[in-house]
Parts: sequence; structure tokens; C-alpha cells
Amino acid sequence: MKNTLKLTLILALAIGLAACSKNVKQNPAGDAGAKGHVTEITAEDVMMVADEDGLYGVGMMSDSAVKLTPIYFGLDQYTLSAEAKKTLDANVEALKVKAINSVTVEGNCDERGTVSYNIALGDKRAKEVKDYYVKRGIPAKNIKIISYGKEKPVCYAVTETCHAQNRRADTVIQ
Repeated sequence: MKNTLKLTLILALAIGLAACSKNVKQNPAGDAGAKGHVTEITAEDVMMVADEDGLYGVGMMSDSAVKLTPIYFGLDQYTLSAEAKKTLDANVEALKVKAINSVTVEGNCDERGTVSYNIALGDKRAKEVKDYYVKRGIPAKNIKIISYGKEKPVCYAVTETCHAQNRRADTVIQ
């Protein structure tokens, strides 16, 4: 019972922090005696963390947190565009700088096409990204791939703009 109450309070705090759109400012530069300052805290700076008992709490994202950018593909395509390669180069640098050892590349498709076609296309997209990472020095053994086909859309509208957002490969840190 104690743990349930604790979990409820922590989740309420997390939801409140995530919903807060105001920036928190403290110790602005120039204050006498300030030993550093926080310029702003946003919902993106907050993360949920679990302890060994599975109880969740609120934590702050560290400066060392890595955000990897997804890349996008044309309709029925799995080859990398020049823009996608630039994005992947930035991802490679982030992985190397932060010494990230394990990632999964997730291939995704829009809702058009059969399930089997989209699974195969998502797999080709993930393999292309993996191959590019390997060429740029990330060990192949550290990269898993998975195809979700059309099962993990980020946009649900039936428009070309939305379809384009779903034709992607995400690199997820393990």
C-alpha cells in the first residue's frame, strides 16, 4: 500500500512537470554568489526512472543524454538520400563521442501496402542504415535491426505529409 501511494505521488509529480510549459529560472548570471545557473527546465529535460524494485521516480536528463535523429525515405524506397547521410553522420558522431555501445535501427513504413511488403521494406531500410553506420566505424555487432513495417506510425492522418513522416528509420540507444 505504501509503495502504491508513493508511486501515485511520483507519477502525479511527473505528469505535472511534463505538463508545465513555463521555464524555471534560478541563479541568473550576475547574481552575487551564484555558483552556476539553470537557465530553463522544460518537459523534455525530465525523464522517468525506475529503481530496482520497479518503482518510478522523476529524474533530470543529463547533459550527456544523446538524441539521435530519424531519417526519412521516399515512397517504396530504401536507399539513403544525401540529406539522410548527413543526418546519419551526425548520429555517428554522437554515438562515438558518448561511447554508445549498442543501438537498434528500427525500419518503419507508411500504412500503404501489405503487411508482408512493409515488413520487408522496413527491413531493407534498417539494413541500409546499419550498413552506413558500419562504413562510418560503428561495429556491426553493436547494431541490431528490426522492421516494424507499418505498426509504429508517428502520424495517423491519411495525407502524404503524414505518410512521409512514417517512412523512416529510427536509431534507438539500448
